[in-house]
Amino acid sequence: MSIKTFWKASIPNKLLIIFPLIWITLAVFFTFYDLTISKFLFDSDSLVGNFVESFGEIPGILFALFAIFTLGTNLNIKNKNYKKLFFLGEVLISTGLILYLIRLFFNYFNFSFHFISLNGLTLGLSAILVSLLLFYLMKTKFSKFSEKNNSFAKLSVILLFISGFIVEVLKFMWGRVRFRDLQEGITSFTSWYLPQGLTGSQSFPSGHAFLGWILIPLFLLFLNKNELKKWIFLILTIIFGVFVSYERIVVGAHYASDVLFSWGIVTITFLILYNRYFPKKKIFPTMKKKKSKKRN
Repeated sequence: MSIKTFWKASIPNKLLIIFPLIWITLAVFFTFYDLTISKFLFDSDSLVGNFVESFGEIPGILFALFAIFTLGTNLNIKNKNYKKLFFLGEVLISTGLILYLIRLFFNYFNFSFHFISLNGLTLGLSAILVSLLLFYLMKTKFSKFSEKNNSFAKLSVILLFISGFIVEVLKFMWGRVRFRDLQEGITSFTSWYLPQGLTGSQSFPSGHAFLGWILIPLFLLFLNKNELKKWIFLILTIIFGVFVSYERIVVGAHYASDVLFSWGIVTITFLILYNRYFPKKKIFPTMKKKKSKKRN
């Protein structure tokens, strides 16, 4: 398929060409102005920025749980053993996400606990029970919803795993020092394209921004159903992604290039998956041509 044919095929295809170009352009720009932008925006005492640091991941985690529960209650796997194994994996992942949510609140209120303790085991068992209860409620009360939105759930879960895996591997391997952790004289600053290895620093890319942009698939729930809600959800998720990304720069947790790459990883992966799971659905509906009546 030629680029021209690919371009004409659909709007998501056009975006798959446009977004990488925007991504590359901004990446080049931030190569020269990353540090300048961070110096200009940095405010370690920002109330909004610190609030986002503490709770900005919650919407993304809740979305992940929602997608997992939606998919888990409508598994189209014929092999019973594979189905049980897949369900067990979903329970473990959802339990881990619930525990991570609990940890966020514990950290904010300065409560400390160890998982390898009586309190930790109690929380773990409670999280498993909550996870199973939510699966049960989704299966019994919202089974029709799960069936209708199976493609949405598949896309969302795969998007979470692929983009999340890429982000976490890069964070672990890149070793970029956060702006707020730079030593005096900013000698430890490195550009985004220079991996530093296993330094313990995890500025590049941004995990918060990843979880901010991961909400984008929500508009698919209203695709070709309710145009107003579709646009509201799409616009709100984009605003939220930009908001979280901006605030991460403000508190010095990330550079502009860090959040840029999280955005790029999520959106480009989303567009690829969209073409796979919604090939006949149109993000922007075309106007229907009125048939002209032929005169006798």
